[in-house]
Amino acid sequence: MLRYADFVPIATPQWWREYFERGYSQRWGLPAASARVRLEAKGLWEQLRLSPGAWVLDLGCGHGRHAVALTQLGASVVGADFAESLLSRAKSRGTNNNSARWLRADMRQLPLRSKFFAAGILTDAFGFFETDRENEAVLGEVRRVLAPGGRLGMKVVNGTPILAAFRATDREERDGVVVRISRRLALDPARMIEKVIVSGSRGDGEYERQQRLYCSNELAGVLERMGFTNVEVFASSHRAVFEPATSSTIWAFGQRGDA
Repeated sequence: MLRYADFVPIATPQWWREYFERGYSQRWGLPAASARVRLEAKGLWEQLRLSPGAWVLDLGCGHGRHAVALTQLGASVVGADFAESLLSRAKSRGTNNNSARWLRADMRQLPLRSKFFAAGILTDAFGFFETDRENEAVLGEVRRVLAPGGRLGMKVVNGTPILAAFRATDREERDGVVVRISRRLALDPARMIEKVIVSGSRGDGEYERQQRLYCSNELAGVLERMGFTNVEVFASSHRAVFEPATSSTIWAFGQRGDA
């Protein structure tokens, strides 16, 4: 049986709490699972070799789009996130038989039993801690809670084209919301620091956002070092060919290695 321990908070940077508790929803609006998300979930189902009833951990689940899509395919999903506002939105999606279970947790120290889950996913939820050691601790926790032979699927932004054609400023506008972004880079390791100013129908705010940038070879190396085997990299969850210089995202898959 799945067991939860008590939530034990770990120190998180102020920018992280402010952006993910408030700024993220102002910026993106927290929509339900789109056709694209459902397509990604089908690819994850195939690449993770899931079967109906398989337990899946959606780590950094946000407001639950991929978790809900996977439950609709037949998986038993635990969606874990630190941000209370995002989990509240996820919980509001209903309590029918296909609903995921929601857990507030720090992904660096999960209150979950070891060797339980058939698969774990991290979709746009990796690389947001201050140090490589903390980011890699996330992968260590995923490996710990995976059953022997369990599989990991993760999606991160491809750092290579960002670094090659760095954009210091950007402007986004959607659904009556204007987002202005200014960026700077820190190197060794590559890290993007953004100032995000949101104004419009979902409220106003000014936030910081930081993200570690990985190239595909570097990410694959981290996964192997953290105990994953058979690591493969694609441009989509459906195994589209990855082009290091041009693919916008890295989809990486691996399996829990056991000595």
